[in-house]
Amino acid sequence: MSESVAEIQSRIDSISADIIRQKEVLANLERSKSAAQRQLNTIRDPVARLPLEISSDIFARCLSPWPQTRTRVHDAPMLLMNICNGWTDIALSTPALWTAVHLHEPLAHLLVAWIKRAGSHALSISLPIEVTDEISAIMRRHAHQLRDLKMYQDISFVAAWGPFPLLKTLTIAGGEQFTSIINPVRCSASATLGMLLLCPNLVECTFDKAVFQQDYSGEMIVHAHMQHLEFGKDLSWSDDSLLRNLCLPGLETLSIPFLDLRHDDLLQFSSRSSPPLQKLVLRHVLRWSLHEMEELLSILSTLAHFELVRPQGVAAPNNFLTILTNSPHLLPNLSTIIFQDCNVTVSYPNLLSALLARRTQLQIVHITGSGCTPFPSEDITVQLCQLVAEGMSIHVGTIEQNYI
Repeated sequence: MSESVAEIQSRIDSISADIIRQKEVLANLERSKSAAQRQLNTIRDPVARLPLEISSDIFARCLSPWPQTRTRVHDAPMLLMNICNGWTDIALSTPALWTAVHLHEPLAHLLVAWIKRAGSHALSISLPIEVTDEISAIMRRHAHQLRDLKMYQDISFVAAWGPFPLLKTLTIAGGEQFTSIINPVRCSASATLGMLLLCPNLVECTFDKAVFQQDYSGEMIVHAHMQHLEFGKDLSWSDDSLLRNLCLPGLETLSIPFLDLRHDDLLQFSSRSSPPLQKLVLRHVLRWSLHEMEELLSILSTLAHFELVRPQGVAAPNNFLTILTNSPHLLPNLSTIIFQDCNVTVSYPNLLSALLARRTQLQIVHITGSGCTPFPSEDITVQLCQLVAEGMSIHVGTIEQNYI
């Protein structure tokens, strides 16, 4: 007798139930196998058998030198957590792996997780994003832990998080997505100096793509630990009012772009600070006389690197070369000369005289201009080539082509 429809359906339902039960048994067996495999891997794993201090040190050496890569799943420390439970435990027990975070998106939960894993360690944080109120609140709570900070916000916005007692490196940058020539990140002198007051241990400070307006009338600020100070590369309408209110006795590198930089202001700043300045980069400036430049260089005896970027007029480069030739007692430690993106023609005879006068001390001489920069004469080229043969690095011409 054939089965009824109801009987066939009942049999199908029974078989389906058996299949579901078998799948559950198989899934449990897979989980048990995975757990046993992880346990076996942990026993066999040489890293897991090491003392935590050693395995942590090994993991720390896996970190990229570029913090912006560390939040990616295919780079340490995130990659280390995807190997096995043992490695995850080691990574989470190593705060040094989580001290640097570069937030690509405004993900507050990611920032919180990173900071929590870092514990009480000093933090290096880069935020190339529009900062939300939630992220701002997090930064305010942990400002006391910040060692390095890079921001793309108005400086007054950042200063509201302070003070920053541990901060060593500060960069206020204006990314292309947030600023433009028409609408740069604006920083007044009072806000900028106020920020410096909140960072008593600052060593390196960079203000990029910002306009500094003279509005500060407070007392002189002495920043004893500052070694590197750089103002934005792309400025063409700033003033030098900040220098008039700063004393930086430990400064080793100074880069300034101000079109309106006056000889007296830089001279007074240098005299007041008496810094062990080793590198001076002047952008877009100068219309100083030979006497004014000589007066400034006379108090910068420690200078090893002198750089002019887009100098205005013929005076600055050629006056500097004249001083090198005629004043051998000045700049005894000078080893590097860079004239970058010159829109004027440097006198080749003047250049050769300076290099011959300082041939025993100069190591690098790079002078680049536009595509219409003329070639030196044959006799000057021969003598410059001789200096190259003696070990001096000389690049004269355009960025793409060295005439020597």
